[in-house]
Amino acid sequence: MVLNVLQLTDFHIFSDPKTKFLGVPTIKTLKDILNKVVDLNITFDHIIITGDLTSDEELISYQTVKELLGDMIPKCKIIPGNHDDRKLIRKVFPECVENENGPINFSISTNSWQLIGLDTHVSGKLYGTISDETLLWLKSMLNKYKNKNTIIFQHHPPIPVKTKWTDLLGLKNPDPFIETLKQNPQIRLISCGHVHQEFQGHLENITIFTTPATSVQFQKGTDFLKCDKIPPGFRIFSFDSDNWKSKIIRLDELKYPPIDN
Repeated sequence: MVLNVLQLTDFHIFSDPKTKFLGVPTIKTLKDILNKVVDLNITFDHIIITGDLTSDEELISYQTVKELLGDMIPKCKIIPGNHDDRKLIRKVFPECVENENGPINFSISTNSWQLIGLDTHVSGKLYGTISDETLLWLKSMLNKYKNKNTIIFQHHPPIPVKTKWTDLLGLKNPDPFIETLKQNPQIRLISCGHVHQEFQGHLENITIFTTPATSVQFQKGTDFLKCDKIPPGFRIFSFDSDNWKSKIIRLDELKYPPIDN
């Protein structure tokens, strides 16, 4: 039986619907993305939101996101990004979070795959980290389901994506986490957000993805922030026993061109 998973990331919603992110009305782009998802006519078993639901970390912003997601909410799991607030995520999305305190991590065990979500949020910082608490939890989940293929979702990528300024805001002190990854060959994939661009790399035998934002896209390979004039998008996965497929899907056109800082 095929397992279908949707990854959405980096909404950057504001409490004031008139506020734009780098010139882009992010509420409108998220609406367009969700309409595109519906038009695919794919039954997704799980929807993973990999952080930066908001830009301002305000209660109204999260409530707006919940209203837009609508009937998709029961299938959603959320992990925070650098522009998120754990308390507000728990307040607005209690059904999308597994624990009441500490890092917001999750584990979903299916017939042949384990889906893990890791919290890389560091309060008040743009960079991320894997805390000691999260690392210990991850090791326990990997040991519990060590015979299942595993995909990990997180906001900050564990390796550089070759865009200098975003790499400076990546995962800090990653060595203990990287070592854990290397010690667990069942980990097949890691899929992230944060960098607002499509990327594919490898860490030994693990395929590392980043996923386009539903808001603004950033150009690859730049030393400083530069917006890309391509449409927003999302990533879909299908898992069948030991096999997997992944695909990026974007909106058909760039309706709202971004403006560089």
